[in-house]
Amino acid sequence: MMNEDKVNILLVDDQAENLLALEAVIERDDYNLVKAYSGEEALKYLFKYEFAVILLDVQMPGLDGFETAKIIKSRVKSKNIPIIFVTANNMDEQHVYTGYFVGAIEYILKPFDPNTLKAKVQGFVEIYKTNRKLTEQTEKLLQKTKELEKAYKELTAMTSELSKSQALANVISETSIDSMFVLDQDGRILKINPAVKKMFGYEEIEILEKNIELVFSSAKSQSFIRSRLNSLAGMEEILKDEEGIKEISAVRKDGSTFPVEFQIGKTLMENKSIIACTIRDVTKKRQFEQMITHMAYHDGLTNLPNRRLFNDHLSSMLKQAKQKNQLLVMMYLDLDRFKYINDSLGHAIGDKLLQEVANKLLVCTRGEGDFVSRIGGDEFNILLPETNREAALEMAEEMLEQFKKPVYIENYELFVTASIGISVFPYDGEDALSLMKNADAALYRAKEQGKNKYQIYHSGMNLQSYRTFILQNDLRKAAEREELILHYQPRIDAATGKVIGTEALIRWNHPSWGQLLPSEFIPLAEETGQIAGIGEWVLRKACEQNKLWQNEGLPLTRIAVNFSPLQFLQKDLIRIINQILTETGVEPEVLEIEITESAILQNENIITKMLHEIKGMGITISLDDFGSGGTSLSTLKNIPADIVKIDKIFIDDLSVNPSQGTAFITSIVSLAHSLKMSVVAEGIESEEQLNLLKKLGVQGMQGFLFSPPVPPAELDSLLNRGLPEQFTYKSKIEKEVDQQDILDFQLYRMKELFSISSREHDVFKLIIDGLNNKEISEQLFISEHTVKNHITRIFQKLNVNDRLQAMAKVYQSCIQQNKAL
Repeated sequence: MMNEDKVNILLVDDQAENLLALEAVIERDDYNLVKAYSGEEALKYLFKYEFAVILLDVQMPGLDGFETAKIIKSRVKSKNIPIIFVTANNMDEQHVYTGYFVGAIEYILKPFDPNTLKAKVQGFVEIYKTNRKLTEQTEKLLQKTKELEKAYKELTAMTSELSKSQALANVISETSIDSMFVLDQDGRILKINPAVKKMFGYEEIEILEKNIELVFSSAKSQSFIRSRLNSLAGMEEILKDEEGIKEISAVRKDGSTFPVEFQIGKTLMENKSIIACTIRDVTKKRQFEQMITHMAYHDGLTNLPNRRLFNDHLSSMLKQAKQKNQLLVMMYLDLDRFKYINDSLGHAIGDKLLQEVANKLLVCTRGEGDFVSRIGGDEFNILLPETNREAALEMAEEMLEQFKKPVYIENYELFVTASIGISVFPYDGEDALSLMKNADAALYRAKEQGKNKYQIYHSGMNLQSYRTFILQNDLRKAAEREELILHYQPRIDAATGKVIGTEALIRWNHPSWGQLLPSEFIPLAEETGQIAGIGEWVLRKACEQNKLWQNEGLPLTRIAVNFSPLQFLQKDLIRIINQILTETGVEPEVLEIEITESAILQNENIITKMLHEIKGMGITISLDDFGSGGTSLSTLKNIPADIVKIDKIFIDDLSVNPSQGTAFITSIVSLAHSLKMSVVAEGIESEEQLNLLKKLGVQGMQGFLFSPPVPPAELDSLLNRGLPEQFTYKSKIEKEVDQQDILDFQLYRMKELFSISSREHDVFKLIIDGLNNKEISEQLFISEHTVKNHITRIFQKLNVNDRLQAMAKVYQSCIQQNKAL
């Protein structure tokens, strides 16, 4: 049996653990939590009980959340129950729209914030309690009315004065919390209840015989009262005003105003009109509604408008810009490497940093017309009405200047930079979707150029950046599609010619572009936060391959794995390495971890500390690309490296400038040996380089002279027998397909296919290279107006609307050509 004093709340989710989590967060003594494991079960409970609020999961077998909500809202008994959808945070805008369409009041995203969820549920419970109290009061008033009618019939025989007094006494409820007035047909106050003093501050003697307009502040409110009185004056016996309850503004004795709900009714007694009106203070109700509305349209952390309000505001600002023929600038701002602050210092620091960033952006805006919003994570959108490109650039520069200033949070001095993408209406799009897409593309271009920059959409966007933009999305599914593979390059002992180790190098077998080298996709993985997962995959696969070689009886060699500097910011990196070594059965002594010299300088203290822990496990540490990062001697002394690998640029220098190259390598070898580190040279491509390096005391050799990176099967024979006495330069060298040749061919092919003239072809090629109209004009010595005309004709022939669509068309053609090759 349910306790009738408690408020019923319905929790609907097909996962028991989710129901337990919801129950743990919102459980209270005065709540009765009813749990349903499906939409069907929830509907059964709705027949039996009355609920204050429903927390409903969207994705469920059978009846999903949307269908269940639709049925709930179609039933008379349950249609007014508020529904909060509790769902995962990957809902797209169409699903969110569907939820609100079928009757959702709010969304709570998983994982949800307990305090937010508890506050929202409590708010709806308070509304429910208030409505229930009002219902009870209404029922009491109805009962009173019935009693009065019965009393009236019983007392008709009494004198008229006694009847009148009895009617007045029964009209006004001495216990009501609402202010109640009895008026004559002119609006003069004849009688009041005690609530009037509490609500308005007037004593009874001060207000009797005064006009009811005394307690209404505005001319509009007073005009409404007069119109209602006039309407009632011309009617026969009537119980209530046809207009029903009306919300207007009232005024207290001290002059303060507040919102009220006003209801008026009339009866006839002894051929005289008796008018009663009820006034209810709805200040708290309005405040609560405003709070709910604010929460629905603002970010809880920064108090900036959220994505929902941004979308609404963008639509209205676009409409206004079109009507007034004005420009509108959209900025898409994203913090650089914010994820690593969260990972290394924790989300509490990250949240405070986001609040400071919001303040910085507000400082840069010009007033009420500019609109700043946080649309999620570390992403912010800014709308600048009546702003041209030059003004937008000035504001972007001002924002980047603001970000140069340090942010002080607790004991940390933090420096954070941002990248900004800019699109301008109507040049870069005439609808919201196009402006957002193009600002996003410009943002990507800014990050690609080294971050801490801004880019306007039509400035610098070329086919290569478009290709990189597409590859970023493909990379997310590369691992699950098993497109990532490892190749291995042997490391040779200079004295014996034997293989003393291998380096694991990742490759991506892209379904459209063929085999891609890490230089093209590892930066994307670092930028999108996928590097940790890819790095863990590489380490596991390399250890599994090493163990397989051991089981086949091949000579035991050390295997080197490259680590991104971002991997060293993982809090559980040591645990992951230990787990992989244990699960694959590989001893730490046969594992080598490589990190570039320049990478250490980015986060020297954190990475150096982590390297000491890794070395303490028995794993070898090598310093890759040594000589190119500018490491100081003091820094090098603190790095627990066992091996330094001389960068390829210095090996190449041996052939171009032997004396200078020899001197530099001699100093590296001497320095490394003094620090008890061995030396490996990478990128060796000639016997001349090999012989020089031997003389200079380099112990380890690696390069195409011996073998390029190859699949494991091709390396087995080399591990078995080592290098032959007479070896030759390997012809099987990894090469990327010449993408420029493919691009030139496709542009020429499209010229013929779409009847593009020679001059239009020249313009089209410069568009694909990322030049804007002014740059094309200067390059081809033609006016910008002529450039614009050429572009219009090109787009018409290609059946596209803008540069991005044109690039997409060229991109797809290049993919087809690449597959053919």
